[in-house]
Amino acid sequence: MGQRVVELGELGGLSMPRTLARGAVAYIAAISLASLLAAVALFRASLPAADPISFLVVAGLAALAHAYPIQGFRHQAYQVTLPFIVLASASFNGLELAGFIVLIHLTEQLRVRRPLYIQWFNACDYFLSAVLALTLYHRAVTLLPAGALGELTAALAAACSFILLNRLLLAIALWLARGLSPVASGLFQPELFAADLVIAWIAGPMLVLALLAGTWTALLTAGPLLLARPALSALLRHHQGAPGRIQVPAA
Repeated sequence: MGQRVVELGELGGLSMPRTLARGAVAYIAAISLASLLAAVALFRASLPAADPISFLVVAGLAALAHAYPIQGFRHQAYQVTLPFIVLASASFNGLELAGFIVLIHLTEQLRVRRPLYIQWFNACDYFLSAVLALTLYHRAVTLLPAGALGELTAALAAACSFILLNRLLLAIALWLARGLSPVASGLFQPELFAADLVIAWIAGPMLVLALLAGTWTALLTAGPLLLARPALSALLRHHQGAPGRIQVPAA
């Protein structure tokens, strides 16, 4: 919902042992290396840069959304940053996208104060997922008919790719670090995927209006995200209180 969910995709808020298992350490190292290689490839792509005002508007709104996570079950946290990530993936070059990801996680860190290795993993997870979203968006734009419909479809493809990779990377981390299987983690529950798609749908109109009238329109099109937060909170409370669900003790 990024968003995940809504932005789901956060390792943030997870209470983890002080000493990580070797598998988890190796996994974080591998994700870090993959992020570095992806950054190098993206920088070499020589994508056009956004203007400074557009970057500030998108990054500022995204940082605000990301700094206020919604606490979920299984010690996870959720944000509604996804539409801004799609906008960044469609509009930013490699350096701007990397700076954007770093900025939203630094802003969150100032408020939430997660352990640094968790926040580092979060940033790498988001960056890799955003690079995939950027790649699929630009590829889809070249294959689809020009116009609003093509942009909407490309934006939805970018959003869905971000959600899937983001959750997959997080699910592996939870499995290695806490022994939570993908099923027990709750990351792939149909209800949360449905919530993801609702948030992802906002990314399309937001992107099209930004392309037609300017990035400042994100100030208006982001309005539905204010309603998504209480709706997601209610959904998560329902899951937490539902009888018969597996409860995993905190480490």
